[in-house]
Amino acid sequence: MRGVCDDAPIARLILVNGPPASGKSTLAHRYVADHDRASLVEIDVLRMTLPNWEEDEASRLVARDMAGVAVVEHLGAGSDVIMPQYFGGLGYISLLENMAREHGATFIEVILAIDARLAIERFRSRRQVYAGLGERHPERDIADAEAESFILDAVDRLSRLPNVRTESRIVSVEVDASEDAVYRRLLSVLGDQNASSLDAQ
Repeated sequence: MRGVCDDAPIARLILVNGPPASGKSTLAHRYVADHDRASLVEIDVLRMTLPNWEEDEASRLVARDMAGVAVVEHLGAGSDVIMPQYFGGLGYISLLENMAREHGATFIEVILAIDARLAIERFRSRRQVYAGLGERHPERDIADAEAESFILDAVDRLSRLPNVRTESRIVSVEVDASEDAVYRRLLSVLGDQNASSLDAQ
């Protein structure tokens, strides 16, 4: 149900879905920086605020619940929300879609389509950077020995997701595609006027 300002733009809940190291967070942060009405909700960031999150498996579900509360709050204030997160199944995606509908918002799922080998290479490089800096991150849940199989499975799941969610929007991420190029594609599938202005630069 919409609020008192019924002539205000309809808020959007944008899920940027993709395997690890596909560039989800980078694109989401850039989108928020460029859009005054947009808010960022990151499950991993919320999880890292919890005590003993690395040892407590329940912290994953708690962080998802926290994200849901944040999404509702932002949508209720009329803000767009962008969430970068990998979901290989329909469960939480459907929950987000219902959440948007219940608060009079539009739900958009964008899938980053990236070659598995490229994602694996980026994942390993990023893990080395994190290790060098001594930074902790929830992706450490994925053991080194399991990283390749996890990403291969994620890419496969996401490639099949549009078969059951035909409304999913696809953004290709190639090895030679610049961050600017991928960001323009994101804006384009979102119907954002800023895409054309970036093309003109």
